[in-house]
Order: sequence, then structure tokens, then C-alpha cells
Amino acid sequence: MLLKLKNYFLRLSIKYKILILFYSIIVVTSLVLALFSYTISTNQLKEEVGNLLLRDTKRIAASIDFLQRDVNELSSFLFLDQRVQNFISPRPDFTKYSLEPLASLLASKDYISFIMLYSFQGDKYYFSNDNSTGVADFYELKSTDFFKQIIKNKGAPIWLSLNSLPFTLIAKNNYPKIAMARLLLDFNTYEPAGVLIICINIPTIEKIYMEDLKEKEACFFIADSNNRIISLESTTPQFTATFAQKLLNENILSRENEIITANSSKLLITSSYIPTSNWRLVSIVSLENAINAIRNSFVLLYIRVLILCLIFAFIISMYFSSMLTAPLQKLVSSMKKVRQGNFREQVNIDPHASDEIAILVCEYNNMVEKINQLINKVLKLEIHKKEAELKALEAQINPHFLYNTLDTIFWKAEKSHDSEISEMIYSLSRLFRLTLNRGSEFIQVKGEKELIEHYLFLQSKRYKNKLQYSIEIDPEILDHYIPKLILQPFVENAIVHGMENSTTPTFIQITGEKEGENLCFTIKDNGIGMSKMQLDRIKDLLESGKEATFGYAIKNVNERLKLYYETHFKLNIQSQPGQGTEVKLILPIDYISVES
Repeated sequence: MLLKLKNYFLRLSIKYKILILFYSIIVVTSLVLALFSYTISTNQLKEEVGNLLLRDTKRIAASIDFLQRDVNELSSFLFLDQRVQNFISPRPDFTKYSLEPLASLLASKDYISFIMLYSFQGDKYYFSNDNSTGVADFYELKSTDFFKQIIKNKGAPIWLSLNSLPFTLIAKNNYPKIAMARLLLDFNTYEPAGVLIICINIPTIEKIYMEDLKEKEACFFIADSNNRIISLESTTPQFTATFAQKLLNENILSRENEIITANSSKLLITSSYIPTSNWRLVSIVSLENAINAIRNSFVLLYIRVLILCLIFAFIISMYFSSMLTAPLQKLVSSMKKVRQGNFREQVNIDPHASDEIAILVCEYNNMVEKINQLINKVLKLEIHKKEAELKALEAQINPHFLYNTLDTIFWKAEKSHDSEISEMIYSLSRLFRLTLNRGSEFIQVKGEKELIEHYLFLQSKRYKNKLQYSIEIDPEILDHYIPKLILQPFVENAIVHGMENSTTPTFIQITGEKEGENLCFTIKDNGIGMSKMQLDRIKDLLESGKEATFGYAIKNVNERLKLYYETHFKLNIQSQPGQGTEVKLILPIDYISVES
């Protein structure tokens, strides 16, 4: 598929390639910017949504706290009412009907659903605003931990859920309730004399935050100081009482604003303290749904901007692509004429233009003109070539004269019984023959080995005992062909530079072996070696294309190897001062064609 798209793209004209590339750059840039903006805006939205939800939670908690404070104030009013005092400290003329006027007060507070009065003499009385009836006896209440807590608070109000009580306080309770309870004192003796309990239906509390649950996947719940859930309302099955209780038990709600992951979805949790009752109001909302509407608006805005950018880019790219490709179309037309043999064709271009296309056209015109000139020189070049071939034939005569002369000297030395001179002349003669190699650029490994042997023999005669050497070539590689004279220059360097200022005999070791599919040659000496600076200069010379001002032979070998093996060979030189030098040459087997 990718290959088809690539081939299709290559077949398009430059105009449409520029158009596609222009579009691609805009789309990719727009997507990157959109992703960057989306990431930043999402993080900002998370923070903003969290702050907004926290403000709502605090507002609702404040409303609940206001209602509870109102109940506390009402309880203080009732505590001071003489009729209530007469109830908890009976007078001879007191009847329960004297409490009936308090019913009008209950009616004025529509959020109050139930009021209970108990006296320590065992009397009880209640008002109901939601048709709930019947209350527990005082002696049953007195035996509970709830009553002990009321006594312990010494008249201070306490808040709780009736569902958390281990006994039934209201016999027929139509709605779940929260209650404020406080101890009543006798004004005459200042001793505890009764208990006042004021109830609010939980649905009344839930109405306060139900409005905020509309069109949200969210949950609100109230928990007391013991992490017991008093009220919970949820718009999604995910947020159950069990789930809320788990959050409370794991102490996840220790901060006002928290983001957690549950069931692979991120949830934003906020909580606010209700000081009057020491409770907490907690809200849970799906973070994704909370920011979804804003994110959709952002995506829609981005799509609109992208469409406008693409339209604008299309107009601009068409204009520039036409302007850029017009000279190229002229150039293509001219090339077709040149292909037909018209080498006088020239492309006209605006003389003020100096961009790359203008340079290309100018160079093309120059090239066509030079082709014309070169065509006129072809015959002359052919003549020069023939002359060079003749000179090459003449040059082959001279070596034969040299060989014959050396043979004559050799036999005269033999007749004079001077074996050392005859050996040297023989080695020199073989050295010349192997060096010239009948004009061939390639030689078998055994030929290169023989050449080095004769060369070292002659040098050993010159330096006497100061030069020692060994040549160990694996017989398996002797018949392989390599370029001639690629080892001798390194041997010569080892003698010339290795023995320089050396007081000890120089030993040169030459090895050759097969490593996998390669021939590996090593020339190693124990001479004076080279410093790191000298070695770096040689390596830089080999790697660069600069003309050599030193190391001509090594540079020549490296260039010849590049010509024959391209990048498929390795030439490695290692040396340290006083430690000698090692040259390692690795050549691929049968990479070169000897016939060529």
C-alpha cells in the first residue's frame, strides 16, 4: 500500500507535489498545535471544573448548615418557652393542651417534620408535620447510648440520622429523618429535666442539591463524623452507597478537591464541611462528562479554523506552485528538444531571478553549450587515445630490456662465484617482474608474498643485522587475487620509519589468513611507533579527500582500495610510541573481477 502511494506521488507533477506537501505541513502543524492546545486546555478545564464543583458543594453545604443553625436557634427558643418548662417541670394547672400553640410555630417552619418532648418524669409529647405518629417511651430512650450522649453534651445540640439509632424512636415514620437533640434544664433547679428532639425529613435536605444533579452523571451524599452515610442521591448506577462507603473507608476524601480513577474512568470528588453538625457534604462527578461539553466546543472551533486554513492554503499553494513550476516546464520542453539532437536550444528566464530554479536553468544552458563544445572535441580525444595506446605498447619494450640486462649481470656474477651479488640481482629482477606484473593491476596472494620476500631480502642485505622479518601466509589463500602492491608500501614504511633512531634490531611480522568471507593481512613491527597526533594525522589523511603532503604511499594504497572495493574493505592502523605499529587490512574475497 505504501509502495503504491509512493509511486503515485512520484508520478505527480511538481505543482501537485508542492500542493500536497503544503497541505501536509499545514495539517500536521495544525494537529500538533491542536494536541498541544488540547492538553493545556484539558488541564485547565480539569482545574476550573474542580473549582466550580467545589464552589457548588460549599454553597449547598452552607445551605444545609444554615438550615441546621435555624433548627438550633428554634430549639433554644423552645428551651426558654414557659410552656415547655411547665411540661418538663409539671405544675398543678398544666395540661398537654397548653402546648398546642406551638403547633403554629411548627407550621411556619415547613422544613421541620417532627418535634418530640420528653420529661424526666416519663411524660412525652410530639408534633408531626408529615403524618408520622408514635414515639418511644422515655424509659426506653433513657437506656440507650443516644440518651447518654445527650446528657454528656450538657444541653449542646447534637445531630444524627434516625436510621443510625439501634432502636425505633418514631413508631410510624413515613420518611427517613435527621434529628437535632438536646438536653432541657429546669430553670428553678438548673437540673436536667427533659429532652427536645427536632427532626427534618432527609428528602427536604436532598431537594437542596437535587437541582445540581440535573443533566449530570453525578452523586451527592452526606456523611457524619463517624463516616456513616446519612443521605445519598445519584444519577448513575456507578455511584452507589457501597461505592461511597468505600471512599470513606479508604480516607480518599481527605482533601477538598481530588481526582481518582475508578473502573477505568476519572472521577472528580469534592467535599465541604458542615460545621453545625460536624458532617461533610461530598459530590462525585465524572470528569469526562464534566468537561465534555466544553471540549466538544473546542473541537468544533478547531475544525472550523482548520477548514478555513485549508482553503487559504489551497489558494496560496496553487499560486506559488504555478509560479515555481513555470520555469521548470520550460526546462522540460527544452530537454525534449535536446534529446532530439538540438543542442543549440536555450531556456529564457527572467534575468533578475536568482533562486535555485534560476541557477538550475542557467547551469542547464551552460551544460548544453558545453556539450556542443565537447562534441567538437570528440574526434580529437579519440586521436589522443590511439596515440596513448601506441605509447603504452612502446613502454612495454623497456621492461624487457631491463630484465635482459639484469639477467646478464646475474650470470656474470655467477661465473665470478659471487653468490651474494647474484642472489641480490635475482631478487631485484623478480621484484621488477612482479611489480610490473605484465601490466595487470591484480596479482595472486602468492605473487604479492614473493614480491615482499624479495623486497625484504634486498633490505636485509642493506641493513644487515638491524632488520629481521617473518612472513606467514595461510596456503589456503595463496591463489586468491588482490590488487598488486598493497602490502609492500606498509612494509617499506615499517623499515623506513620504524628503524628511524632505533638502537635495537627491527622485527617485521607479516601474516595473512582467511576470516569468514574476507582476507586478513597484518603487518606488525617493533619500531619506534607513532604518537597519537601522528596517528590522527594519518587517519585524517585516509578519511579525507585532501591531497597528501606526507604518507603518499599509504594514501595511494587507500585510494586504490576504494576504487576496487568501494566501502567493502577495512584499513586499520594502531601504534603507540616505543611500542611499534600494526597495520591490519581486511579485503572481501572474490569481490573484484580480475578479467575487468
